[in-house]
Amino acid sequence: KGRAPVVVIAGDVARDYMYRDGAQAFDLVGMFNPVTKLALQVNKTERIPEMFHYAFRAALSGKRGPVLVDIPRDLLDNRTIDWEPQAPERYRAVESRVAGDAEAIQRAAEMLINAERPLLLAGGGIIDAEATDDAVAVAEALDMGMVPSYGHNDAVPNSHRLYVGPPGGRGAGEAAEAMHRADVILALGTRLNQNSTFWNHSVIRPETRIVQVDIDAQEIGRNFPVAVGIIGDAKAVAQQLLQAVRQARSEGVSRPAWRQEIETLAARRRDRLRAELEQRGGDVMMPQEAYPEFQKALPPDCMVTVDAGVAQGLAYDRLHFDTPRTFFNYAGQGGLGMGMCVGLGTKLGRPERSAISLQGDGGFMYTAQELNTAVRWKIPLVSIVLNNGCHGAEKAQQQRFFDRKYIGVDLVNPRFDKVAEVYGARGFYVDRPQDIADALREALALDEPSVMEIPVAEHFPSAAPLPNRG
Repeated sequence: KGRAPVVVIAGDVARDYMYRDGAQAFDLVGMFNPVTKLALQVNKTERIPEMFHYAFRAALSGKRGPVLVDIPRDLLDNRTIDWEPQAPERYRAVESRVAGDAEAIQRAAEMLINAERPLLLAGGGIIDAEATDDAVAVAEALDMGMVPSYGHNDAVPNSHRLYVGPPGGRGAGEAAEAMHRADVILALGTRLNQNSTFWNHSVIRPETRIVQVDIDAQEIGRNFPVAVGIIGDAKAVAQQLLQAVRQARSEGVSRPAWRQEIETLAARRRDRLRAELEQRGGDVMMPQEAYPEFQKALPPDCMVTVDAGVAQGLAYDRLHFDTPRTFFNYAGQGGLGMGMCVGLGTKLGRPERSAISLQGDGGFMYTAQELNTAVRWKIPLVSIVLNNGCHGAEKAQQQRFFDRKYIGVDLVNPRFDKVAEVYGARGFYVDRPQDIADALREALALDEPSVMEIPVAEHFPSAAPLPNRG
């Protein structure tokens, strides 16, 4: 779901041991088929280079995704290959951008020009195609509001005057209201996923016309009927749409009334987030109090990875992203414990940027041993643990649906800053909001991994309200 072009090389038992219930023998290809774009097994030593080309071509073409390459061990025993490595452009297209159908582009442009309340729903395809500037240019030319699809807050700059906020249960009700008010939605590089739309008409009205753009033909019209479906690269199609709009309206389109609605919704969101900071009750910090302090310390290009869970899930509506490829999350699967692991990967991939991971105490304990990896390889990731002493998402469900009869959700934790120090990392313990920004700046300046524990109160926020359908 995250369209991550990861190629995993897995060793396997010798071919003679397969299908005989041997030690450590599994059907790896069968196991990984449902969760990869491609899973394959090499059947001959000489074909290993060919299969790697196949794997990288699959991972990086069209709708990107992970690939598993399974190599039985007997293909590697005392074997050599006479092979000259090839440049990527020799075995896959590296500069191809699929343009949209010209007639469909023209119909889409006319529909957007004639709309009263158009909205850009900015998906992950914009990030993959490096199309943020192009998408924003289309929005500006058409004077239309901007909402990122769920989990892709960094697809468009959050400080832009046309930006409302992120949709979804963890997002902003104001964004859902903007989607509900829109009469035409340009769904650019998005499959209109469940967390953005709930796959019903509570957010997108039945009469709303949708122009859907996706690199994968299977996604067009899959979740909602479309008025215009365009198969293509988000950057190429955005450029085509911009050209068509400018040919029809050289000065662009002005919609002062709709723009005022967008600005009002954005202001209402800002007021709501400010007001919640005044509702502190008790001696322990509320988790939402931490986010404005994080924002003070984070550089604009800092890479933020958010684990699954409640306290860190508040980041969706409370952290600000203006730079693409700065927001990483669990891509709709809710994989608890991925925060630090993915955070380490972001820092290895972009060592020149700062990187933090946000996780709860439950999620952190899933993969806390990766501190050893961070220390051994000197990866300066700042892992922030919002410690509320429970598996918050599960406890919230038991609170709401089982009359507070809690089973298996309350945790007894160590001091996570002390755990970090035992591993050889730096530890920080911050229990006052006013101390967070300075501590985070100090941690980000280190050339070594660190863990910052922040004790917070249990807080189970309601899902973002859906628009009034009346």
